[in-house]
Amino acid sequence: MPSIKKEAFGKLEDGRKATLYTLRNNKGNELKITDYGARIVSVRFRNKDFENKLVLKSYPDVSGYEKDDAAGIVYVDGANEFDKMIWDAEYIIEGLKLTATVGEKSAEIIYSISNDNEISIKYNAKGVEDISTQLIFNAETLPDSDFKIYDEAKSEGKISGKNIYSIIDKPAEVLMEIGMFGYDPGCPIDWNAAGLKNAADIISEAADIMLNIYATQDNLHLEEVEGGFAIKTSGTKSADGEIKSQTVYVLKNR
Repeated sequence: MPSIKKEAFGKLEDGRKATLYTLRNNKGNELKITDYGARIVSVRFRNKDFENKLVLKSYPDVSGYEKDDAAGIVYVDGANEFDKMIWDAEYIIEGLKLTATVGEKSAEIIYSISNDNEISIKYNAKGVEDISTQLIFNAETLPDSDFKIYDEAKSEGKISGKNIYSIIDKPAEVLMEIGMFGYDPGCPIDWNAAGLKNAADIISEAADIMLNIYATQDNLHLEEVEGGFAIKTSGTKSADGEIKSQTVYVLKNR
């Protein structure tokens, strides 16, 4: 389990207070989450020169996220009241669990960061058709990025425009890197049981950083936006009416 720090994150216009949770692994990399809309606020990654880099578009307090409907947002059946709620937060062995209910609709998200810089987002929802998270990556940290999508066409190139790719059912290939100390017993990701597939690789040659994306969902949205690029994974409910899915982002120095 990563260390978790809790602190105030400012007030919304209606006076509600938001909280910021910081998950840190043993390499000093951090994942920050707010209970306002269950949004990811930032990811701090230490590059090979031991410089701390902010990977995502982020704001210093909750007011920025109240005004910006795109940054770190969780979509439940598209844009609706879930993204404006203060979610209930709970520390668990995997990391941080956030839950919210609107009528007969309910959603649960578990955020985790492992010691191998694997950032996991697990979704569990009932009474909804779709749940997904959109992250906006900072072009200053990942400049001039190339992509490779594991779809039927094996799409690749520079990030431009707005595109949706259908990820094929290709098992995730996870290789231990030199310097990793084998299996991390605190890792929240069960690669064998979760059904994760290769979704995409994002490579910034200029920054010498690679971002590997794995997902249980079928579709990956990749869009060029001002100041960077947005990644959104989305899936639909299963036959039993529940959504149980996961997306994993792995940051690596090349």
